[in-house]
Amino acid sequence: MVTAEDVDKLLANSTKKEFFDRITAGAELLDNRSKVLVSHIWIELLMECIIIKKFKNHEDLIDFDFSKKQKILFGLGILDEDMNHELKILNQIRNVFAHEIEPISSKVPNLIKKSKFYPTSKTNEEGNLLSNTMPDEFVDGFIAGMIIGILTRHLVEVIWKIQSEDKKNS
Repeated sequence: MVTAEDVDKLLANSTKKEFFDRITAGAELLDNRSKVLVSHIWIELLMECIIIKKFKNHEDLIDFDFSKKQKILFGLGILDEDMNHELKILNQIRNVFAHEIEPISSKVPNLIKKSKFYPTSKTNEEGNLLSNTMPDEFVDGFIAGMIIGILTRHLVEVIWKIQSEDKKNS
């Protein structure tokens, strides 16, 4: 379990870019399933960091599951509706990857298509992204990676904003 001291130490010893780079390091070496699972862990850690910075008595809150942490951040207005929606999709994709032996049926691509970032304007007549020459797994992996990147960057920005406010107030 991450502590307030862990968060303070992590933020004090990194620039925002170094912090973001540490989170995303090695992601290009992972297959899509692993990338989603590892990114989900990092995103949950980022949500815990925000909860720790926002609540003096945060111990019970960081023991909550991913979706409850997400609801807390959404309720506080830290996540807007788009980010909240994307986190729900990421959590659903993670659950498919974590709990199903053969997850790459239509479930994951259908979840990815629910993303507000899914570029429907660049689909062909069959509704496939980009072109028929690109494998669906590549396209879906690309879109999932894009969603993860946007979520991660947003949460890192939130953490740095909170950290800056804390420094101003102390």
